[in-house]
Amino acid sequence: MKNNLENSIKESLKGYELPYDPSAWEAMSKKLDKVMPVSPKSNLKWYLGGAATVAVIVTTIALWPADKSTSMDNVKTAQNELNTANRNVNGDNTSLNATNNKSGKTNTVSQDASVNNIEVANDVNPVKQILNEVNIITPLNVNNSNQNINQAINPISYTGITPITSKKIEIVDISNICLGESISIVNKNDINLTLLDPNGSKTIVKSNKTTSITPELEGKYAIGYTENGELTSKSFNVMPSPNADFTIDDKNIYEKGLPTVNVSTNSIGNSYLWDFGKQTENGAKEASVHYFKKGNYTISLTVEGSNGCKSKVSQTVEIVDNYNLMAVLWLDLSNSTGSAYNSFMPYALTQRQVDFKMKIIDLKDGGIVFETTDSSDEWKGIDRRTGQLVEKDKAFMWTVSLNNPEKGEKSEYTGSVTTK
Repeated sequence: MKNNLENSIKESLKGYELPYDPSAWEAMSKKLDKVMPVSPKSNLKWYLGGAATVAVIVTTIALWPADKSTSMDNVKTAQNELNTANRNVNGDNTSLNATNNKSGKTNTVSQDASVNNIEVANDVNPVKQILNEVNIITPLNVNNSNQNINQAINPISYTGITPITSKKIEIVDISNICLGESISIVNKNDINLTLLDPNGSKTIVKSNKTTSITPELEGKYAIGYTENGELTSKSFNVMPSPNADFTIDDKNIYEKGLPTVNVSTNSIGNSYLWDFGKQTENGAKEASVHYFKKGNYTISLTVEGSNGCKSKVSQTVEIVDNYNLMAVLWLDLSNSTGSAYNSFMPYALTQRQVDFKMKIIDLKDGGIVFETTDSSDEWKGIDRRTGQLVEKDKAFMWTVSLNNPEKGEKSEYTGSVTTK
């Protein structure tokens, strides 16, 4: 058996000149002695033979030829020789057990054989451990690929390689929005994101920043990133908003004794909300508002479409006069025929359906000259205290108290009227 093993090894190494390195052999020998001490019950000759076989295989791999096809054949041959050596060792133990059984020493021989088997197993593992420590022999998956050939020749260069895993990139979810609506996009990633509008125009959303965007086009948008030539993105829609607009039809006019501003719109929508400042009106294409003090006022219209999108527009209107119940400034005591000022009653009170009380007061003594709650009961210049006409070219104060004023209207009005 020994001759067969030696011949097999010689055949696998035929044609190669192997340089001898005494220092390498001495180092190997010391490691083998350390992990495999000689035991009286071990099969020493086979252990030494196995170690010699391994040493030859080690030297063969270290001097591997450049030709890859020949190298692969020699690798297979060397591997087979190592397997054969292991089988021979195991076979010898089996034979030893059989011989001992024939001699009638069943119990003792079985125990010795068990010990020998344990020693063989322990002896083989340290050999593999030594070889692995010097990175000479690694398990080979031999096939026709160049990569596996290179790995067999230089196994150290293929150890410790970990696949590179990309950090997960988070793309924010954006709900459908309306045209003209602003959105804030939060990019928590270490790379920039790209926003594409329906025309393909790009907007960069910088890494680790929040970007505010107001889309100017309706349609489908996409936000994402490109990696290895592939686009990863999420989409959202920008929906159309109604076109809100209105006109101011009348301003600085009086309707039924009230200062009135009329507005109207032709915008298409499901609902309309008018905002006149302190007053709002909902649901109609036409609306009106009363401003009682002069000044500039902003009127806004919000139109809501069928898709829930809204659009808002505003305009400014100027009111040039304060509202004072449309009262005249003088009273004609001559009672001339055709005179429009031969009696006094604020005109608005004759047009409005309102509860009121009016007083005419003598500024000289503070006495009440006239008082009424009926708009048809006009003051004609008679002092109720004397029953006589008051003097000409004299100023009197009037006051009106409203019990049910309009929204935004004051309840007390005052003014003066001068007799002629």
